[in-house]
Amino acid sequence: MDLDDELRRLFQDDRLEIQVKPGADAAMVTGARRVRRRRVALASAASTLAVATVVAGGVALSGIAGSADLPPAASSVLTTTTTNPVWPIGYGPIKLTMSEQEALATGVLVELSANQANGCRNYATDGNPSDPGAVVVSPTKGVVRVTIPSFATTGSGIGAGATAAEVKAKYPTVVEFPGYLKERMQGKQPWHYVFELDEAKKVTSIRMDLESSDCGMR
Repeated sequence: MDLDDELRRLFQDDRLEIQVKPGADAAMVTGARRVRRRRVALASAASTLAVATVVAGGVALSGIAGSADLPPAASSVLTTTTTNPVWPIGYGPIKLTMSEQEALATGVLVELSANQANGCRNYATDGNPSDPGAVVVSPTKGVVRVTIPSFATTGSGIGAGATAAEVKAKYPTVVEFPGYLKERMQGKQPWHYVFELDEAKKVTSIRMDLESSDCGMR
């Protein structure tokens, strides 16, 4: 798989917690091509300079000790490798499993509410200022819950206002419970989406919960 295909694949990965703007993948591919062309040009220029230096050195030597056979110039090969990054799961700078100190350092947490069970702490965020439990932090596991703002969507395009049927269409393995849907996801540590539903079976909020939590979350 070349770099262009890899970039497009990464931008279409469902592990991304919010959708990428239309055309962003094409822009990134174009940028990657531009960088690659620059690298090729620089490598070519460096190779040309090296050959010129060797030739100049050979001319200088021939002027001193007669003619000299020059060794063939080594070819310069530019290789490009790509690796699959391990996507951190969360919204914006807040990621699941990061420590409370790391979460506070982002500047996104704006208010501390009453503690939950086992010393876990609840925070509102600048994206969810009215939700005192938008981010839940465990003293042993770090961030175990991140609620995405109402204007954001999952990587599959599900946001507040979507129907339960639309969620099920995008996430065929989602499990329905009274008042919410839950979809298990894969990551460095297992986690799941929780889609809260109102009486009309429409999504009111979406959060990402670490599967293994000591904070008494459902």
